[in-house]
Amino acid sequence: MSLNDGKDDDTVIEECIEELEELVMSLDRYPPAAVAVAMGTYLEGLLGALLDERQCTAAEVRELLREIERGALQLKPEPLQRER
Repeated sequence: MSLNDGKDDDTVIEECIEELEELVMSLDRYPPAAVAVAMGTYLEGLLGALLDERQCTAAEVRELLREIERGALQLKPEPLQRER
């Protein structure tokens, strides 16, 4: 997924991560599982909106979700499979 805003993608992502970290830390009154479920719900909506606006493809969403899963579970990358 390309960010296309003129800044270096890595810089934009790092800045966004820092802001999200501050926000998530402010949610410390909620159990971590509740925050994770709420974030998952929000991410679902955000990715759906990006798809609706044609800012990314379904394949890009699937790859992002695979990367999240690998990171969360510390899995080795699987070979890419063709979409059906």
